[in-house]
Amino acid sequence: MDKPHDPDVNFKLDTGTAEPEPSTHTRGQWSSKIEFLLAVAGQIIGLGNVWRFPYLCYKNGGGVFFIPYILFLFACGIPLFLLETCLGQYTKQGGITCWKKICPLFEGLGYCCEVVVLYSSIYYIIILAWAFLYLFSSFNSELPWESCKNSWNTGKCPLYLLINC
Repeated sequence: MDKPHDPDVNFKLDTGTAEPEPSTHTRGQWSSKIEFLLAVAGQIIGLGNVWRFPYLCYKNGGGVFFIPYILFLFACGIPLFLLETCLGQYTKQGGITCWKKICPLFEGLGYCCEVVVLYSSIYYIIILAWAFLYLFSSFNSELPWESCKNSWNTGKCPLYLLINC
């Protein structure tokens, strides 16, 4: 009877018990807590808070909108922010690679987070383009929204005349 084929395969398992290699790269530190808080506030408070949030409050019932907003802020927003901040500090990595360092299967999670940032950036770039369009149009002697001669006006466009007395 023939002997079964016995391949010579050796698997090397990484048990994670090896000592980490000493790093020559020094980690940066915030000079004070207020510097960290101001940097975080600069990232969190943006165009959406100034422009979109009052609109959402008005559209969704005013003060009643604050109940689910505050609920989701404390249930999801703040914990996810703290998770991302602590994970970045612990792994000394960026938003994409920190998840891979925790578990290689989570690498896709880092990429998904960056895709969300990309899509929201596209959304806000369009709003900023509108703001710049109105800013630069306001330097003309005749403002585009002052008359009914525009292509977007309908037959119900009200014409307001300012008469200097």
